[in-house]
Amino acid sequence: MIKILTLILKYASNLWFVFFIGCTSIFKSFNNDLSSSSVKKSSEEFLKDIQNDMGNNEAPLLNAPVSSGWAQKAFIGMGSAPRGDATPTWWQPSNLDFKSSKGWSALVPWFVIYPGVGNAATNVRVKVFGITLYILDKTTNEWVKIDTGVGSPTWGSNFDFILINSQGAANKRTEPDGSISFKLSAESYPIHGGFNKMDLSKFINPLNISALFMHVTTQLVLDDPLGVDDRASAKILINIGADYYPTATTGVSDFSPMLYVPAVGGSRFGLIKSTPRNHYFATIDPPGSTNPDTPYVLGGGKVAISATDFAANMPPLANLSE
Repeated sequence: MIKILTLILKYASNLWFVFFIGCTSIFKSFNNDLSSSSVKKSSEEFLKDIQNDMGNNEAPLLNAPVSSGWAQKAFIGMGSAPRGDATPTWWQPSNLDFKSSKGWSALVPWFVIYPGVGNAATNVRVKVFGITLYILDKTTNEWVKIDTGVGSPTWGSNFDFILINSQGAANKRTEPDGSISFKLSAESYPIHGGFNKMDLSKFINPLNISALFMHVTTQLVLDDPLGVDDRASAKILINIGADYYPTATTGVSDFSPMLYVPAVGGSRFGLIKSTPRNHYFATIDPPGSTNPDTPYVLGGGKVAISATDFAANMPPLANLSE
């Protein structure tokens, strides 16, 4: 009798073990499903944010030229093609070597802080930080991080409302946390700033660029911490983008009689808020190229990748959540 009871207990114990293992597997599978769903949702939201930032401006810009595309929405210029034959047809420097198929090896990340129509805040500054840049290598299909240090701006100037002529140095300040902030002038001139000119050839073959991705974070802070907090009445926007240069030593004066270098492209102008906000630029289609008549594009060259291809291989998402 005792032997029979022992066998029964042993059998029941084995059944319980099987039941326990089965339940553990079920819950583990359930948790894995939740985890993968969460990651997928995060990627989808990230992609949506990028696509939104490559769309229409969030608010009208003060005194902006209505004929300029950037005054309305994001744009792709030279895109992923740092070479002279991918520059716009209207861009005609005296040195025709700058219009050749030779690769350009330098890049400058930039931003433009622009007052919006109805901006009433006077005790605010715009903190700009976390400048991050990734380039997709066409050969390996892997994203290469370009070194931007801690991601702080290194320069900034006031510009006229058509963003061509400098109006002097911008009001720049280092905040207690070490980040850099800017304050609009009394004339509300836009502020054009950015990071150092970088030699891309140290990171990637410039002619192997498949896509470019850039990220910047902004936040409204008080100019006078003891003054009135009028950030709620602020309508200040920012767009981000980059410029290519033939070499790290090439300057704008080398493009005479042209007054500036064509842009890689630029994001929409997005509103800057009292809490940190991420802004993105990516060479994706849409919006696609604004220079479809360049020799490079007419010859079959691509300056942007499709949003589908970008979604299938996005840059690292770490530290970019809001």
